[in-house]
Amino acid sequence: MNPVAETLTGWPQGEAAGRPLATVFQIENERTRQPVTDPITEVLASGVAITLADHTILIARSGSEWRIDHGATPIRDAAGVLVGAVLVFCDVSERQRAVQAIEDAQAFAEGIVQTVREPLLVLDADLRVRIANRSFYQTFRVTLEETEGKLLFNLGNHQWNLPELRELLEEVLPRDSTFSDFEVDHTFEGIGRRIMVLNARRIAPSGHLPGLILLAIEDATERVRAAEALALSEIRYRRLFETAQDGILLVDPETRQIFDANPFLTDILGYTHEEFVGKELWEVGLFENIESSKSAFRTLQEKGYIRYDNLPLRTHDDRGIEVEFVSNVYPVGDTRVIQCNIRDVTDRKKAETALRAAHAGLEVRVRERTAELGHSNEALKDEIARRELAEADRRDLQQRLATAQEDERCRIARELHDHMGQHLAVLGLGLKLIKDATPDTAPTRDRLTQLLGLTDQIGREVHEVALQLRPTALDDLGLQAALANYTEVWSERWKIEADFHAAGLDGERLPAPIETALYRVVQEALTNTRKHASARSVSVVLQWSQGQVSAFVEDDGQGFDPEAALVGGSRLGVLGMRERMALVGGSLAIESTPGEGTTVIARIPLADAEGDNG
Repeated sequence: MNPVAETLTGWPQGEAAGRPLATVFQIENERTRQPVTDPITEVLASGVAITLADHTILIARSGSEWRIDHGATPIRDAAGVLVGAVLVFCDVSERQRAVQAIEDAQAFAEGIVQTVREPLLVLDADLRVRIANRSFYQTFRVTLEETEGKLLFNLGNHQWNLPELRELLEEVLPRDSTFSDFEVDHTFEGIGRRIMVLNARRIAPSGHLPGLILLAIEDATERVRAAEALALSEIRYRRLFETAQDGILLVDPETRQIFDANPFLTDILGYTHEEFVGKELWEVGLFENIESSKSAFRTLQEKGYIRYDNLPLRTHDDRGIEVEFVSNVYPVGDTRVIQCNIRDVTDRKKAETALRAAHAGLEVRVRERTAELGHSNEALKDEIARRELAEADRRDLQQRLATAQEDERCRIARELHDHMGQHLAVLGLGLKLIKDATPDTAPTRDRLTQLLGLTDQIGREVHEVALQLRPTALDDLGLQAALANYTEVWSERWKIEADFHAAGLDGERLPAPIETALYRVVQEALTNTRKHASARSVSVVLQWSQGQVSAFVEDDGQGFDPEAALVGGSRLGVLGMRERMALVGGSLAIESTPGEGTTVIARIPLADAEGDNG
């Protein structure tokens, strides 16, 4: 017996020598606890070396047990005669415990993999699937037979067979590298088009386990689409913000500082956008000093709304103007936003004052002429002549009123801008959340869904308010008369020859939203003609026939490429006209060729083709 045998059996050499083997120790099967056949007796009987089965234990003199790995071999003399046998065994307890620990760790890791909600794959060095978790099978609707042992690039309809992905994965094990956020936009079998984001890490080799690759797959379709929808919504409403015919400021209620201003306001006050941002309202002339500004903010905080119908202020170049100022506070999530609508009413006030004076003078003249009628028939004739003069004065005043109404194009009602401000504020916060929040968390996705729902609701309210409001000119005159009047005034003001024709209306009134939409489209078309066309003459035609009402605005200007103009962003008015027509179920067509003029055609189908225009 060597010293190791003495230690394991508990028998010193001197005491064990000469004793039967069965009295020194016993060998049993660890699982069945049954004695194992005496290996020495078996070798002496067969003359052949043997190795005992796994899971055997040696029971020592003291009763302690050792897991052993052992075998027996015969001993022969020089003549080949069997003269004895050697029993060799070693303690493998630590090795088996290590193997068991590895197996337990592997089972633990596989358990984690199987419970993760995102799809996971474990790949070997050949990039074949060793393990796929339940989420992978559920997400991609495949079976174990179709997945495990298969090359990653052959799965499904070869959606992962991408040269760049293959190159990244082949570098993971030899270079111990990783990669993150590799995006795969693909139409997958059974689930359609999805956007998957891949992340890969190396699993270091351990014991008998080789190095492996853990590949995590995130279905980012909804998150990406939500971000795209929010970006599209921001573009749409940013266009409304920047083309609004009112000045708009957005203010932080905590710091009282401006953080956004639309282009129309820069035209009113003469400040650049950069000069607005970071300033308080009193610093851009909206209040006399900081104390009056603070007082207004206190009122705004208490009531949530303030309004000044005639607020005098100085522009950047020190001109004095009067504005109508309306401000609201809107809660948006955990924060609030202040929106200020600013409308220059200087020209309107002057026109109203002149109109009141003219009416007063007219009434005086009428009373005077009426008193003179009783004097004589000759006086009566004179009065008729004077009445004709008064009628001419009245027509002149009407024309002046129409001119004032044109300058009041932004008077479409503060309700529209109040709602639009809410929408813009929601969009601003949504973009901030996109930038600052962790995008792959459930709370973030819920907040994005809530913000998108809120922007859509406010958008619908904006559209409803816009359709309910109509210009005073339409209310008073009707569409045909209002357009005829507007075309005449526009022609005289801008020195461009213009004529107006109408057919089929015969003085009939159309539904309010339709009249408003057509009136605004003609206004915008004439504005574009003035700004961009360099036209010498313009023709405006209003026609009602075949169950629809149409408006045509044709000029002989320089023309343009409609699609190129839209892509370049230089004709936002065209987009505005199309959106306005879409709100009433109509359509807008633009026919234009560079150097050959432009024709804008707006068509709106009527609900009752027989002529009942309600």
